[in-house]
Amino acid sequence: MADDLHLIFEAEPSLADENYVRTHLGNWNIKVTGYTDYSPAYFFVRDGKDKIRGALLSHVWGKWLHVDTLWLHENIQRQGWGTKLLEAAHALGREKGAESAWLDTFSWQARPFYERFGYETVFEVAGFPPGHSRIFMRKSPL
Repeated sequence: MADDLHLIFEAEPSLADENYVRTHLGNWNIKVTGYTDYSPAYFFVRDGKDKIRGALLSHVWGKWLHVDTLWLHENIQRQGWGTKLLEAAHALGREKGAESAWLDTFSWQARPFYERFGYETVFEVAGFPPGHSRIFMRKSPL
């Protein structure tokens, strides 16, 4: 059976293939830890034509809220939408049993914004990318 295996590079895999891998890794994590509380938590800001103008993509698992992505179109930044998205994610996270939250951001992105909500830097990777850094943050308790 191992003779049939081969390694290939795919620059643009299908969404179904990505989900297949993420689901199997998630199932493994649940099996090993016993935490079965995985729950996606996606929030969107849409305009009158239902076009996405901003979003927060996150999930709750193992009593943690992971804020994976927070994005706002440039023309709605600094209008309170980031606050509304993050507060909604925090509220749903608590409702789903999360006790803490974590995220990562880059030095040119939203570190001060997250700090206003009680996030603290736990690790910073300098030079990622060169001239900048990647910052891992947590909020505990949520």
